[in-house]
Amino acid sequence: MAYTTVLLQTINALEGEGLDFPKNLGLSYTVSQGCTAGVQYVRAGNTAEGMANIMLLKDGKVMRYFPISAGGSIHVPLAIVDELQPGTEVSVTAACEGSGTLILDIGILEVNKSG
Repeated sequence: MAYTTVLLQTINALEGEGLDFPKNLGLSYTVSQGCTAGVQYVRAGNTAEGMANIMLLKDGKVMRYFPISAGGSIHVPLAIVDELQPGTEVSVTAACEGSGTLILDIGILEVNKSG
């Protein structure tokens, strides 16, 4: 089996429209044919004066929430890793209570099952 690391990374300005109004961050990854994948960790920082919430989407539906306190940061090594099948799309949205900058690093491990 061969392993490939996929990193979804961005530094993105967020306008604080509230936690009910997520913004697509333009980060996505589709699991390659012949492979499976799993999100291994999420690291993020939030400079806004209000809470931010990162939403990890699986084929357009929320898979995980990662709330970040005002002016805070997180590092979440996932203890439960969902196996993502070939063709599955993972994308990222974020919402914020105040305007600021979001720094984001998501690590995904892709496993080639065919060789």
